[in-house]
Amino acid sequence: MAHHKEDDEFFDADDFDHYIDSIQRDLMRTWNNLCRQQFGRTKLPVPMFDRSQISIWSILKQCIGKELSKITMPIVWNEPVSFLQRFTENAVYSYLLDRADECDDPYMRMQYVAAFAVSSISNNCDRLSKPFNPLLGETYEFVRDDLPFRYMSEQVSHHPPVSAFTCESKNNGDRWRFYGSILPKAKFSVKNMEVNPKGLLTLELKRHKEVYTWESVTCTIHNIVVGRLWFEYHGTMEIINHTNKVKAIINFKPYSWSSKELHKVEGYIYDPKKNKIRGLYGYWTDAIYSIDINHFEAFLKQQKKDFKNASKNPPPPQQQQTTTTAAATANGADNNDLDEDLPDVDPSHEQLNLPPNSITLWRIIPKLDYASQYYNFSLFTMALNEWTEEDKRTRPPLPPTDSRNRPDIRQMEEGNIELAGQEKDRLEEKQRISRRTMEKRREEWQPRWFRLVKHEITGQDVWVSNEKYWHRNWNNCPDIY
Repeated sequence: MAHHKEDDEFFDADDFDHYIDSIQRDLMRTWNNLCRQQFGRTKLPVPMFDRSQISIWSILKQCIGKELSKITMPIVWNEPVSFLQRFTENAVYSYLLDRADECDDPYMRMQYVAAFAVSSISNNCDRLSKPFNPLLGETYEFVRDDLPFRYMSEQVSHHPPVSAFTCESKNNGDRWRFYGSILPKAKFSVKNMEVNPKGLLTLELKRHKEVYTWESVTCTIHNIVVGRLWFEYHGTMEIINHTNKVKAIINFKPYSWSSKELHKVEGYIYDPKKNKIRGLYGYWTDAIYSIDINHFEAFLKQQKKDFKNASKNPPPPQQQQTTTTAAATANGADNNDLDEDLPDVDPSHEQLNLPPNSITLWRIIPKLDYASQYYNFSLFTMALNEWTEEDKRTRPPLPPTDSRNRPDIRQMEEGNIELAGQEKDRLEEKQRISRRTMEKRREEWQPRWFRLVKHEITGQDVWVSNEKYWHRNWNNCPDIY
């Protein structure tokens, strides 16, 4: 995508248009195939239960000042997956990494990587339930013959709670490897909860000998005391290609009560000399577009101009009511019971009128019609905890520590809430007893499948795979369930 003036004699406008069209056709074809894909079961065994009479504030007011891992939430506020399983969803759109591997243009590669980084957050759309905290030594793997990647993770530390993962292309990661660790930090105020997923994420593109790093952005959940819950991501995500110094800087914009825009993302691709090469624009809940830099600047200026004009001529009250209703509906509210603290979203912002030669880098898979009955899970998420009798016969055995073997999660997805709560308490007490026993013996916990090293580029401490997991020797796995 490096279309500079000095290249014009080699790369004329018709060639460039054809280049853009071919990229767009390939992305849309891959996306359409993904939308049609089945990952296993299409529903959980039973729908979720009614939470309407449960007050989250009565629980959270006791948690102010505590770490997220130390908060014991009633099981009714959980969803039937472990955090290790939930993080697997970051790999849903890994076809973007395949495209980056195949691409010879360094700026186009960065666009694919940036789109992947944004897409990984999209799986949290409308997901207000808490995944189960992983137990120390818990693991999870996700690998299917019809998917182009394999994923595994392990809870490597309990205090502080650190989840390490590695995800790689098929054929032992010959094309790419994506890995990192997450340490979720939570802060409470009177009305909001802020979750900051600390941890460096690293992508290696093997063929290009490139290393990319970035960190995720902050999530704030609003109205935890009264009103209807809603959340947003905000902050700056800086993606660095340490090999050629190309960068993407993406701003996740907080909701603005004046502009009435929610979930908006804006950013730029920069060359090594910090020149803007390409604009990035969209919504992390919907789609990300790449835009020619000159067109992008004019596009943003026009948006500001349109906003000023709209501020001088606000819509009539009836139309304002319509936009508020749209926001409430998006957050699961009954239209007859609107909460004034819900964000008032102007749907006209989603009518983008993008400049020519814009590329739709990524688009979210449409939500299932019945998703709200099943924790707003996608088809991919529905399959995460599935392990059928046929799987047991035909697939390699899981380690005893795999999240699918957790009895509390299994009981919850089958609708046995009281029994799930009892199992959750039993597992947590078993973990405490195990920790006290190790302390008496002056032993330290040693993760089975990851090791802590200094990142060769950033110098940070990072957890990396010790390359032993896929040998599938489960003899020394701990008894945690």
